[in-house]
Amino acid sequence: MNDLHKKGYNDMKLNYVPIAKDNIDLAAKIQQEIFPEESAYEHYKWTIEQNCIYQKYYLVYDENKIIGITGHYTNEPLEETNSLWLGWYGVLAKERNQEYGTKILKDTIEFAKQLSNKYPIKYFRLYTDQKENKEALSIYDKYMDIKEMYQNPEDINYNGNCIIYSKSLTQEQVTKWDNKFLNLKLIIEEQEK
Repeated sequence: MNDLHKKGYNDMKLNYVPIAKDNIDLAAKIQQEIFPEESAYEHYKWTIEQNCIYQKYYLVYDENKIIGITGHYTNEPLEETNSLWLGWYGVLAKERNQEYGTKILKDTIEFAKQLSNKYPIKYFRLYTDQKENKEALSIYDKYMDIKEMYQNPEDINYNGNCIIYSKSLTQEQVTKWDNKFLNLKLIIEEQEK
């Protein structure tokens, strides 16, 4: 394929390999390349031990080449929030600007949508720091339904820069998160281990 006819994300056939005991070290290494200030190892380990279908993380490959990571999780009972959250989503620096990020996000939303057929999941959500993750905001703005500032006074909010994006996985209109407590402090502490 020449440069004049680049492969679009609709043409991509990515392979999502669940993070498990046999590839957790590789997954942690890839995650560290994407997010050098954070660590997903303990979260990956906990998720593997829980073996819960709606809490999964994946290494993402284009053929035999690792290009990134993604996943979905919840810290709250699904019956209360009806929400799955995007977790550890990122593309390796050398693989960016090739539409991988868009394809991975859309596929992860589709995974959540499939789970919503079996579990009480209505919404797919993510939180991000609008200053630290500027390059991803245009993708989120395009593919998520709503965005709102997270300003819960009892929680960390990245110095007022935390945004929550939400998408409905059903025919219902998405309900805002509306500053419900996320416990980002605990999440960040786990990432720093």
